[in-house]
Amino acid sequence: MTDDERLKSLAKLREPFADHQIGKLPKPYKKDSPKGNCRECGGYHGLPAMHLDYVGHAALTDRFLDVDPEWSWEPLALDQNGLPAFDSNGGLWIRLTICGMTRLGYGDAEGKRGGNAVKEAIGDALRNAGMRFGAALDLWHKGDLHEAEQARGHEPPPVDVDALLEQTESAPTKSILEDLWRQSAGIVDAKRRAEVRTVIKARADDLDQPQQQALGV
Repeated sequence: MTDDERLKSLAKLREPFADHQIGKLPKPYKKDSPKGNCRECGGYHGLPAMHLDYVGHAALTDRFLDVDPEWSWEPLALDQNGLPAFDSNGGLWIRLTICGMTRLGYGDAEGKRGGNAVKEAIGDALRNAGMRFGAALDLWHKGDLHEAEQARGHEPPPVDVDALLEQTESAPTKSILEDLWRQSAGIVDAKRRAEVRTVIKARADDLDQPQQQALGV
């Protein structure tokens, strides 16, 4: 492969991914946010949350194969059993080679353990190394901006009033209602804020009724 051919092939890595190849990764604003059913992604996680676009392992592998059917990866180091060596943080360093060019990547499973955690770390490392080639770089950029804003203590985006009302109606505990009440403080429109808080109070009363009935009140 000539240098020009290699550059043309590598340039394909930077082409946008189709919508069906992009998933949604929830990022709660707080680590201890109460969990609930998310209307945006359909998952069960801390709310409220921002959703970052990401490309999964399968879609990324498909792109690598389109660019170079002989692409490969290898761990940066091996342990005493000849298996990929994880560092003290539980992360995995790899070398990703595409079209004869090699770049490093790093992945982890965010504290998870077991076989699925190993696969998650490998997939994360491939995405990280692929980003060094320009694959899904725009999606990584959005994620980095989100992390930077959190580090600087930026306030979350405006409150989605409709979503807040929906969460209130299905809130299973008063502790979650308390968190929703705090979130309602971010509603700029005073009338809408009062509306939401009225619904929160009504839901709190509904949760009190079964307990009162059990006590014979």
